[in-house]
Amino acid sequence: MRKTWWISLTILESALAFGFGLAGPSKAQEGHDHAAATRGGAQAQTKRYHFEATFSTTGLKLTVRSLDHKPVDVSGLSVKATFYHPSTTKPWFTRELRPSAASQDRVPTSLELVMNLGKVLAKGARVAFQVSGLPDPGEPTATFTVPFTLGDDGSITVGKVTKADEKAIAAQRVCPVSGEELGGEMGPPVKVTRGGHSIYLCCKNCLKKVQADPDKFFSASAAPHAEAGNHNH
Repeated sequence: MRKTWWISLTILESALAFGFGLAGPSKAQEGHDHAAATRGGAQAQTKRYHFEATFSTTGLKLTVRSLDHKPVDVSGLSVKATFYHPSTTKPWFTRELRPSAASQDRVPTSLELVMNLGKVLAKGARVAFQVSGLPDPGEPTATFTVPFTLGDDGSITVGKVTKADEKAIAAQRVCPVSGEELGGEMGPPVKVTRGGHSIYLCCKNCLKKVQADPDKFFSASAAPHAEAGNHNH
């Protein structure tokens, strides 16, 4: 009897181990899919949906998924995004999002707003979303607020230098394109920003080379030195 009990226990343990062995990869894959679905951007979860807003200097993209991470058809949704300045509780401006273009055999699963968001402060600003027309009758509308988090989409913006840039200009010292000293005969430096990183050029003539190959000048290994060849102003 005791021998039979030990045999039964061994069979049960083997079955459980085999069962968990089969379940293990499935759970791992599920976790991997979840991580991929929620990577980056500002996220919010409501009663029935998961939203992810991705901001860039050229606009924003809102992706809608169910709680089990399945894409939602957004073609019938109405979405408004209201921006709030860090210094006030009153609405700054409101814009409507449109469904993103989709291929012929697929429905749109994200909405977008195309506009210049480069002047929105990257810290302290927030965006409130109003979504209506959701397909689940348990939650036909949703409202949520996320921080404005500017990502690096590879695009660059050009701006004027201010007093706050003086230390960075002194640290960089020379133009990374021409090798000319910043603030010299060429006049005030030109500030070029991509994501959260800014560099300073001696003049606008150097801007074209940065626009043509921004990775070269914004990479971690980029150093402020003149590139090979003559530079004509």
